[in-house]
Amino acid sequence: MITVVGLGLRKNDLTLSAAEAIENADKVFIKTAKTTTYDFFTSRGIAAESFDEVYDNAESFDALDGKIIEILTAASKKGNVVFCVNGNGADDSTVCALAKKTDIEIISGVGHIDGGLAVSPDTSASSYSAYDVVGGKVFIPDKRHTVIIKEIDNRFLASDLKLILQNVYGDDKNVKLINDAKMTEMTVSDLDKQKKYDYSTTCVLPAEGFLTAKRHDFYDLIEIMEALLSDDGCPWDRAQTHESIRINLIEEAYELVDAIDKGDLDNMIEESGDVLLQAVFHCMIGKCDGEYDYNDALSMLCNKLIFRHTHIFGENKAANAEEALKCWNAAKNVEKDYHTLSEKMAKVPKNLPALLYAEKIQKIAVKCGFDWPDIAGTYDKLDEEIAELKSATPEEAVCEAGDVLFSAVNPMRWMKIEPELALKTSCDKFIKRFTYMENTIIEKGLDIADSTTREKYWAEAKKLYK
Repeated sequence: MITVVGLGLRKNDLTLSAAEAIENADKVFIKTAKTTTYDFFTSRGIAAESFDEVYDNAESFDALDGKIIEILTAASKKGNVVFCVNGNGADDSTVCALAKKTDIEIISGVGHIDGGLAVSPDTSASSYSAYDVVGGKVFIPDKRHTVIIKEIDNRFLASDLKLILQNVYGDDKNVKLINDAKMTEMTVSDLDKQKKYDYSTTCVLPAEGFLTAKRHDFYDLIEIMEALLSDDGCPWDRAQTHESIRINLIEEAYELVDAIDKGDLDNMIEESGDVLLQAVFHCMIGKCDGEYDYNDALSMLCNKLIFRHTHIFGENKAANAEEALKCWNAAKNVEKDYHTLSEKMAKVPKNLPALLYAEKIQKIAVKCGFDWPDIAGTYDKLDEEIAELKSATPEEAVCEAGDVLFSAVNPMRWMKIEPELALKTSCDKFIKRFTYMENTIIEKGLDIADSTTREKYWAEAKKLYK
């Protein structure tokens, strides 16, 4: 049996049961002798084998854990082994890996959460290893409560951690850094400017509310919306329904698209937030009405992303974007239980912009080969529809005009041109040319009603804006 002992954070933190376990052990190991908790062993003359040399020679943390586990399990076959780690014992990375390999008993000590709450009292708190925070895992802490980050054992790690915390909290967030039970107050920007870092170095980030936060996150958005929709909230927000705000989502989406087309990064950031707000607003209305909430929406979204990316989370393979899209569409067909292409067409939202709607319908139709053998056929069809529009009666004109637009989408689909974007580009070009023509005529004091004058300056505008 291997007994894990949490040594606590300071030299006098050891519990009586932990001290008794160490005294009765046949072999005592300690993860590191480079913290003040090791004073317990030196002051009492207790032999404890440190893994500091293993740490220095290990090429990775997985290799470190593997070597320590190998030594511990071999020793446990010969007698009662105690493995001592800083903190409470249960949140140590090696202990977590050891528990997956063999049965262990943990005698808890004073943990990093206890130490953090001692300098920043809170009813709730969360604890992270600095290596987990900077190791590529998503870090979305609940800033409404105290956050504790432990094991900041070198300056490089502190520097990487600082960049992440600046993004989450802002440069000026006040934090408390604990080194060997000594607490220093500073801002996040000074986190990597200290003289000493070791296994016991811990950063405590006190709780903050959304009204005082310099940077905000999804938790803040939900809490703000909860406040706005509460009994004491905003009368306008509380009066809204899914139907009353439905157009807002369309408007915000187009404003985001406009910012993207202009390459306006500041507006892209703002409009992305506005689109997110509309989605969350519908979730909050759904929650108030007992229909659904953001947890339902997020869960369904994540399930869909996992299910449809069979080439990432399943057994399929995709060497390029085209193959990835095929995997996505195949999984989508299974998910939606489409049996015919007609069923798929019927599911295309009717309130899409008409050109985009036509493009989507055509892309579904061609999946069974319903298409021209080459692009020349699309031009012939367009010419045919234009001729029919020219000869149409007033009663037929609307339908024939629609056929012209529908047919015009076909060659663009073949050329991989987005019809909506193409038409918008032409509209923008027309506005620029017309503005130049009109302004020039007005500046020269000429009559814009004169066709010859318009033709002259329209020709200039065409050369200027090709």
